[in-house]
Amino acid sequence: MSVKIEEVITPGQPKAFTVGASKQSTLADLDPAYKSLLETGVTATLATMNANGEPQLTPVWLNHDGEFINLNSVRGRLKDRNLRARPNVTIMLMNSKNPYHWMTVWGTVEQIVDEDNPENGQQATDSIDDLSELYINQRPYPFRKPGDGEVRVLYKVRPTRIQTFGQP
Repeated sequence: MSVKIEEVITPGQPKAFTVGASKQSTLADLDPAYKSLLETGVTATLATMNANGEPQLTPVWLNHDGEFINLNSVRGRLKDRNLRARPNVTIMLMNSKNPYHWMTVWGTVEQIVDEDNPENGQQATDSIDDLSELYINQRPYPFRKPGDGEVRVLYKVRPTRIQTFGQP
């Protein structure tokens, strides 16, 4: 599925900080300078909406499969409740070494996979282990609390629009 990718004009150029070039593409075909933000363990900021309409921001780990951006959380947390009730999200990824290299992704949660689902729940477990390996170089995820009834959840976000800015 195609996503609208917009390039924001960098400082020092005419019309800086406005959208310049725009194209239809796929997440898999994203420019390597921006794909790297999805693949190198950049802690992103996820925006969801609370039931009262207020935005809720939270830092998240993520990765992608070329089509979806994958998030993972624990069932019952505020983020989980928001994603289930209001699936539209915005994700911002910023290069920690260069704040003039960032990407914002708008999308919709299209799939929710609960870990205790007998059909495909293993995907949620594999997801948190993959993210743990990417972000803290440990597999399996070492902070599990299954004895407390923790159920991990995989959220597959389909990007609908992406804005990119700057270079690494």
